[in-house]
Amino acid sequence: MLISLVIIVIFAGCMLAASWSDLTSMTIPNWISLVLIAGFLIVTPFVWQGWGVFGTHILVGLACFSAGLAMFALGWMGGGDAKLLAATSLWWVWSDLFQYLFYTTIAGGMLALFLIFGRKYIPVSVLKTGWAKRLLKDEKKMPYGLALAFGALAVLPHSQIYQHAVGIL
Repeated sequence: MLISLVIIVIFAGCMLAASWSDLTSMTIPNWISLVLIAGFLIVTPFVWQGWGVFGTHILVGLACFSAGLAMFALGWMGGGDAKLLAATSLWWVWSDLFQYLFYTTIAGGMLALFLIFGRKYIPVSVLKTGWAKRLLKDEKKMPYGLALAFGALAVLPHSQIYQHAVGIL
């Protein structure tokens, strides 16, 4: 049961740090993705389900790394977002990944709508913080780390790795 607490602290802590950093500075520090990867490697022996499941985690992470790299190369996603996507996806098996992409897409769409309307109807001059002004002023950037974090936190309690840690699987 202690391992489930470790998963929550590492995983949720990294997701909250990534979302806050992306919201306030439009960057996601590399250390967050590195802690997610290290956390996965530390947790894995305690929730070991065999080489097949471990290989699936690696394949999911590599698939998302490749997709993130392609989206970054095309200018569709920032580098920090691509690294966060890959590091987060390492924690998933395929069924978890599909849920993660679903929740992330919904959250990303809602974030995009908020930014479109906010940038059109909220005067930047009424905002008090520098990060809020940057968020609504910069019409080219979107802190997609918020959507990635939302999707990850929505999936974690139902993920195979967490369910195994709490003894459900």
